[in-house]
Amino acid sequence: MSNKDADKEKSKKPAAKAEAPAKEKKPKEAKVEAEPVAEKKVEAPRQPADPRLKYVKKFHGKFLPRGPLRDRHTALFARWNSGEDRGGVTVEELKSLHADWMVSRQKGPKKAATA
Repeated sequence: MSNKDADKEKSKKPAAKAEAPAKEKKPKEAKVEAEPVAEKKVEAPRQPADPRLKYVKKFHGKFLPRGPLRDRHTALFARWNSGEDRGGVTVEELKSLHADWMVSRQKGPKKAATA
């Protein structure tokens, strides 16, 4: 029988919680005070993006087939990753490599089936 008495004691809520003061609630209709509008900070103009990045991104994650294009790509990106000045890689070098790569990827016209 003592188990039943112990269960009843556990189920009762402690008196401390019941006597705890209720949180004060703010009325929902309270007027919001107008805050002074902060002046917009004038930021320095952003520098334009490096035009070389346009072409570098096109090669990101790509694997060029074995041959002279891959050799050019490897040499160019070894220079690119060499330092802060990007190894003196120019937009024209990247652009010509990309153009040559695109030409190599083009497929020729389909052969017509002979009857």
